[in-house]
Amino acid sequence: MWRASLANVRQAHRLGTGARSIWKGSALTLTSVGRTIKPANASAILRRSYHEDVVYGYRVPKEFEYPDYSPEQLMNRQQQAALVCLVNAYRTTGHRATDLDPLGIQKRQAIPELDPARYGLTDADQTFDVDGILAVKAEDGSTKLSVAEIHQALTDLYCGHVAFEFEHIPDTAEKRWFADHVESTSASHKLDAAKKR
Repeated sequence: MWRASLANVRQAHRLGTGARSIWKGSALTLTSVGRTIKPANASAILRRSYHEDVVYGYRVPKEFEYPDYSPEQLMNRQQQAALVCLVNAYRTTGHRATDLDPLGIQKRQAIPELDPARYGLTDADQTFDVDGILAVKAEDGSTKLSVAEIHQALTDLYCGHVAFEFEHIPDTAEKRWFADHVESTSASHKLDAAKKR
């Protein structure tokens, strides 16, 4: 024979939907031969209590913090404005040039915004410090890369077989986190032909 706390059941029935605090504050338990078990709708009761302080069905988003650019990085971004424009072009439109056709039937679209010459970066051997602009590093770990290396890294990252599109995110800190995460980890996970098999 199951017994429930009669006072809790009557009070909850009387108050109807306003009984959340009763369910939350005094746990309704069913007892049988000295055992206490949770009612069948215990998870629903917990979900209701989760939304007590806000509108039901809506959560206030968590605050997201990501470190801002250092003064040196900001100075580097100002001095290398053409490179910043190229990197931003890849981040915003690179997904349009991705290779998503495994059979090679469709012709890949040429995107003029992804050409370094459009931003005055015509010398492929010219080196730039990409600290604060791009999270890709050279093989020796330095942040100095040539235009050809930067262009190849951006093409591999944003125009390969996987497309990243995150510039629509309104929060600048989240966009920076996503870009840093994609650019710093994707380059380190390259596999040679033997490992791909």
